[in-house]
Amino acid sequence: MPKFYPALGYPLSLKHYKLLNIFSFKLLWFILVVFQDKAAVPAILVLMLLSLWHPNKEEAWKSLFGIALIGIVIDSTLSLSGVFNFENQFAWFPIPLWLVLLWLAFAMALPYGFAFIGKYAISTQAIIGGLASFSYLVGRNLDAVSYGYSSIATQAFLIVLWGLGIPLYFILEKRRAMKNAVFY
Repeated sequence: MPKFYPALGYPLSLKHYKLLNIFSFKLLWFILVVFQDKAAVPAILVLMLLSLWHPNKEEAWKSLFGIALIGIVIDSTLSLSGVFNFENQFAWFPIPLWLVLLWLAFAMALPYGFAFIGKYAISTQAIIGGLASFSYLVGRNLDAVSYGYSSIATQAFLIVLWGLGIPLYFILEKRRAMKNAVFY
């Protein structure tokens, strides 16, 4: 049977969606961190396409808002407490629009593009999470964010935060999957 490449509104196969998802996240991370709010419109368009092509839209919205909300609240708290400083906040919000969009992109990528991380031991997930925290340091070096405290202290805190957060997500995801599983 020939491969079907969907038009707008049709979900992709899970395999194709995972590949598109991880590629899209990397692209969105780059354009949002480098161009910040100037990249908002293209980022929103990519996020809309990802949601249209999502293989399970109901799960997508649950995951999207759960993960994104937690990330936005944590980064907002870090901004309000002076750990992060941003030049351009989003209206009355403590973090800029580009970071909100980046959290939405990450929330779409974690359950699919980064799902392979959940297959590793918890200690490996923690190491991967700790390494992921260095994206903030890259963002700082690209002038997307500045640290209110020393780079070493801030990065150490972020390593711990992400080193705990990533395994926690996959533990909770496994529990949710087991709860929703049907056994015959």
